Amino acid sequence: MVGGFKFLRRLFAAPAMAKYVVAEKLPGPGVQSNDELLDYARANGSTVYHASCSCMMGQHAMAVVDDQLRVHGVESLRVIDASVMPAVTSTNTNAPTIMIAEKGAAIIKGAARQRFAA
Repeated sequence: MVGGFKFLRRLFAAPAMAKYVVAEKLPGPGVQSNDELLDYARANGSTVYHASCSCMMGQHAMAVVDDQLRVHGVESLRVIDASVMPAVTSTNTNAPTIMIAEKGAAIIKGAARQRFAA
């Protein structure tokens, strides 16, 4: 967990991302040492939420992937999991995630067939 916090801080401090960051809210700039970061993780971490909606699909400014699950602006990279959902489903994420994976596999297979047929 500590390594993850430190990695994310480096990532958001990078010039490409820093221009979008106003301030770190949680755990906050006052939490710096390994022990403090670990204490924060222990006090606040949980597994009650399904990881989803962090790479929204669409053609608008906030979208990360297109309707073919390709990451905007990055060649040969797709995201095929629950993170492409634009909003958390009102039920368990298992079935929609399986559907996304099956659709993603079909998209990749179709693209491969087109490449080999050409």
